[in-house]
Amino acid sequence: MERIAASGDRVLEILRRSLKVRPEDYVVLVAAEKYGGPFIVLASIILSQNTNDKNAIRALEEMVERVGRTVEDVLSHSVEELAEAIRPAGLHEQKARAIYELARRLREAGGEEYLEREDPWKLREWLTSIPGIGPKTADVFLAFYRKAPVFAVDTHAARIARRWGLVDSISYDRVSRALLEFFGPHHAEEAHRLLIALGRTYCKARRPRCEECPLKSICPYVRRRSSSQSLAG
Repeated sequence: MERIAASGDRVLEILRRSLKVRPEDYVVLVAAEKYGGPFIVLASIILSQNTNDKNAIRALEEMVERVGRTVEDVLSHSVEELAEAIRPAGLHEQKARAIYELARRLREAGGEEYLEREDPWKLREWLTSIPGIGPKTADVFLAFYRKAPVFAVDTHAARIARRWGLVDSISYDRVSRALLEFFGPHHAEEAHRLLIALGRTYCKARRPRCEECPLKSICPYVRRRSSSQSLAG
């Protein structure tokens, strides 16, 4: 399998220069900068599941205004009230149950400080035991908030990793390991955000903008696509 013709460091250099990552476009950055605290950051990641960041940010702001941003704020309301507040995120009932259960378990664990003090690997296991929190949600939190050496894989990252020839599997764990190895643990969180920007702007699932992509000279997918189009012609 042909791989992208550059190191992870070189790819990062190109992406940093070519893409704009605006904090206001990412719900996790909005949560951290406007509200702070590990619980609201993790709740914002749950809100971002299966929707775009614009909707997740609207839901986050509604949640903070109508329910609050702490464990006790959430537990002082009903799941139904929470669900109504986060309706803009979609799947609001499912996400409300996940956030409420997270809050309940955090209270049992001594408060949201548990998210800061627990060993990252034990915390990942604890988080993924909560219905509605999967590996990606846990890894986004661990990479962003705890600076743990994990690579969170969303649909953009998975698509790009396969197109770059880093992995030929759809397995979350295998894609995550491949990207972590390629970029290195110290750049995982930044690379995750840049891959989202790349996927949104150029490396789209349908009608990718390969000819405009800043990585077109080193991307094996561009060459494969160009060859197939030439043969079809």
